[in-house]
Parts: sequence; C-alpha cells; structure tokens
Amino acid sequence: ATASVHHRRDMATLAMRAVGSSLLARARAEPISSRAGRPRAARVRAGCLNRAGAKSTQVLPRRVERLGARQPRGWTCAARSTVAASDAKAEDDDEAGDSAGAVKKYEGSAELATQLEAAGDAVAEYLNEALKTWEPPKFLWRTLYTLLLLGLVVKRVLWQRKLNMQQTLQQIARVGPDTLGVAMLTSSFVGMVFTIQFCKEFSKVGLTRVIGGLLGLAFTRELTPVICAIVLAGRVGSAIAAELGTMQVSEQVDQLRTLGSDPVDYLVAPRVVACAVSLPILSLVSFSIGMAASILLADLRYGISPNAIIDSAAKYLESGDIGIMSFKALAFGAVIATISCGWGQTTTGGAKGVGESTTASVVISLVAIFVVDFFISLTWFQR
Repeated sequence: ATASVHHRRDMATLAMRAVGSSLLARARAEPISSRAGRPRAARVRAGCLNRAGAKSTQVLPRRVERLGARQPRGWTCAARSTVAASDAKAEDDDEAGDSAGAVKKYEGSAELATQLEAAGDAVAEYLNEALKTWEPPKFLWRTLYTLLLLGLVVKRVLWQRKLNMQQTLQQIARVGPDTLGVAMLTSSFVGMVFTIQFCKEFSKVGLTRVIGGLLGLAFTRELTPVICAIVLAGRVGSAIAAELGTMQVSEQVDQLRTLGSDPVDYLVAPRVVACAVSLPILSLVSFSIGMAASILLADLRYGISPNAIIDSAAKYLESGDIGIMSFKALAFGAVIATISCGWGQTTTGGAKGVGESTTASVVISLVAIFVVDFFISLTWFQR
C-alpha cells in the first residue's frame, strides 16, 4: 500500500511538473502586452492573474518553475534506476547484435576460405595431371642447356683458371690437321672465283689496280673466317656431337661423374678451347693460300701483275682487318664447339638420337656462325 501511495504521488508530481513546464514555456514566449489585452478568463487561464484579480504576470510562472524544479528524492532514484536498466539493456542488445554479426561474418569468411581452398586444390590437381604428360620443346631446353654450358666453360677457364691441358692439347692436335686441308682447298677456290669476277668487271673500267685491295678486304673481313668456321662445323663439330652423344646414351658421362670427374672439365672445356685457339690459326693460313691462288689466276688468266695485286692489298689492308679476322675466328670456334657439346650431352633415344643430334648441331652451328658474324660486323665497322 505504501509503495502504491508513493507511486501515485510520483505520477502526480510528474504530471504537475509537465504542466508547469508547458505553462512556463508559454509565459516566457508570449509578450506581456498581448496578455494584458485579453479578457479576464483568458488571462486567468493563461496564468497572468492570481485569485484576487490583481495583475501578476510572473507569479504563476515562478511557482510553476519552482514546482518543476522540485523533484522528489524517491522519484529521482527510481528514474535513475530505470534509465540505468534501459542503458544496460541497450548495451546488452548491442553486444548481442555485434556478437551475432561477428558470428555471421566469421561463418561467411570460413565458407569463402573453404571455397578458395577447394578451388586451389582443383587447380593444383589439374596442373599436376597436365605436367605429367607435358614435355617442354626439345629445342628450347637444349638451347638453355647449351647457354648454361657456355657460362660454365667461361667460369672454369677465365675465372677459375681450371683447364685440363692434356685433353686440350689432344683436341688441338685433332682439330688442326682434320680441318686444315679442307679449309685451304675451300679458301683457294673461293679466292679464284672472286678473282674472276673482280678482274672481269674492273678491267672494263680500268680499275685493275684496286683488285688486290678488294680481295684482301673481302678475305680478311668476311670470307676467310666464315669459310673456315663452316668447314670446322662440318668436319669437327659433327664429330664432337656424335662422340659426346654416344657417351651420353651409353652412360659413360654418368660413369665419369661416379668416378669424381666433372664432364665440363674433362669433356667440354678442352674441346671449346681447342676450337677457339685453332680456328684463328686456320684462318691465317687459309687467307694466305686464298690470296696466293688469286694472284696466280690473275697473272695467268688476265695478265695482271702479281706486284700490282700485292701493292694494292698492302695499301688497303690494315692491322685491324687481321685483328677482326682473328677475333671472328675465335668467336666462331667457341660457338661451334659449345653447340656441338651441348647437343651431344643432351642426346636421348639411342643410335637414332645420336644421328639427330649430330645433324642438328651442324645446322644450328651454321646458323649461329652467320648470326654472330652479323653482330660482330655491326659492332666493329660502325665505329
């Protein structure tokens, strides 16, 4: 009963406070002059007069204000408790909403991660099956292996100063005699062919005195190193590819590794160095033979004095021309030997593979000769 009484009192106090606040707001908002011009009943209702009828424009608002300012202690505690409970409930609701959102977000992330993992497993399985049956192009991996082999040879010979001299001398003794005769014969006939063309055309315009210089420049700059390189590729490069290919298919290279010998030091580096050293010497000899054959043909067939050709060659030739001939021959020899060794060591398929490797090494060496010749000429003669 006591609680009910206090509750009704609190409700009445709250109602009076609301009424007083509204009256106070209306009293403050309305000017005094407008209230004074109203009828008595209206002014009484508006709160501008007291019971005695005297003018009092501020008594009722002040009372209402004081009444609104009074707050029972019990109501304040109850209101505070209600507000605190409402805030706590709102916080609990927010926390519950956040927890539910976090759970939903975690469930969505877990589902996405599961889907991505399944997709990754499917792609990995597909790639695994595809790689089991896929093989890279033979020419591609053979080319990469040959470039790697060239890098290893340069590292061993130039940086580490590591070279099997016995094997190198044996290969030089093999490369020189095998190539010299064919190179000299080829150079002499090529020189005579060019002599026929030059003498026939330049005799018409009276320029026979420049034939020797033209022959000398043509031989030193292009003909001699290219001809000797072609002969070396066909005569020695094919033999190297066949030899190393046979050793590869018969597992002799694996036996060398088992015995502790490096195939690069024992098989590859000596052959590369032998070809690179022998080809410049062959080029010098072939140049001399080719010029001699040209002089002999010009004298016997066209009546041009040998002294005129020699003087013309001495006039136009320079020491740099001999140097570029030697440099080209060295580069061609190294390229031919590296390609032959690379194709030989990557041979597969028995005797048939050996034949294919030999043929491919010669063809690729010939192409590489002209490619390297172009880049060296482009670099050297544009200075």
